[in-house]
Amino acid sequence: MAARIQICFATLAVCALSLTALPAHAQLGLTDPGNALSIQFSPATPGPGDTVTVSVQSSLLDIRDSNILWEANGKKIAQGKGASSATVTAGALGEQTRVVVTVAAPDGTSAGAEATIHPTELDLLVDSDSYTPPFYRGAPRPSAGTTIRLQTFPRFKRGGTMIPARELIYTWRRNGEVLGGISGRGRATAVIPVEHLFGTDVISVEARSEDDRLARISSVSVSIQEPVLELYEDHPLYGVLYNRALSNSASVSGSEATFAAIPFFAQARSIYDPALQFEWRVNSTDIPANLKNPGELTINAENSSGVAFIELAVTHATNFFLDAKGVWNVTFSSPWGGTSDQFRNVTQ
Repeated sequence: MAARIQICFATLAVCALSLTALPAHAQLGLTDPGNALSIQFSPATPGPGDTVTVSVQSSLLDIRDSNILWEANGKKIAQGKGASSATVTAGALGEQTRVVVTVAAPDGTSAGAEATIHPTELDLLVDSDSYTPPFYRGAPRPSAGTTIRLQTFPRFKRGGTMIPARELIYTWRRNGEVLGGISGRGRATAVIPVEHLFGTDVISVEARSEDDRLARISSVSVSIQEPVLELYEDHPLYGVLYNRALSNSASVSGSEATFAAIPFFAQARSIYDPALQFEWRVNSTDIPANLKNPGELTINAENSSGVAFIELAVTHATNFFLDAKGVWNVTFSSPWGGTSDQFRNVTQ
């Protein structure tokens, strides 16, 4: 299952009536006591086409008893006594929407403020370097000992021109803590090691233009996965049947079969990674691993009862957190000429 999460935000550019620009994401607080209004957006960083609720607050004026007028790009969108909020639709990517609010208090005092919605987009993709077999449709999931790999795709547009990703400044955070070593100008990708066995990490990235007028934040929750051990039949004609993992109680045709173990999401470059260690047992008997392919086991069920209880433990030479186990009760469908429960391992 694909682990792709895209969370898009936008930039909030706010300025006073004097048109003195404030930093992006700042709450508007006018220095003029007679003009002390602040405009807030919800969502705080809207994307293209989002419905945005704009609201006004004041430390000096009684908003509830005041007559309030809202305009967006010169068009009235709301008006009335105590109309402390209104809704507006954000424009297309890079299209600015100028929101103006005018507050007239009962005592004749009036004040105004304006803010600009400037939509931007920032996609964030995540995967891991953990092991998955060929034809696996999902994304690798991080486990202890692996790394989380992230890639951003910013779309910042100003004056009809896209700002190149390499010109933006990126700040990466894990669970709110700034990762200074991987943050900086042009750092649109990140590789973060997994530092614990279980739980969830919230990884966020903020992309910002050099002048701080355009900014965007994307985040993703990454759950740490314990490796999963699956067993497949390695068919002599079709190869490993990745489309059909064996259940805990399974049957195979014939008196001989080869089984392939797949440690999903383990720390490994491939199934042949020499750091992986396979410990096989069949009917309580230790079976030495195949030196050429320790992840496979061939069983000949001739002269036996036809039932094999297979146990497997997969560990790692240096990653002591990797300890995946699995058991399977496999029945061979051919008729038997004997009653012995001992199976012959022919992989040596």
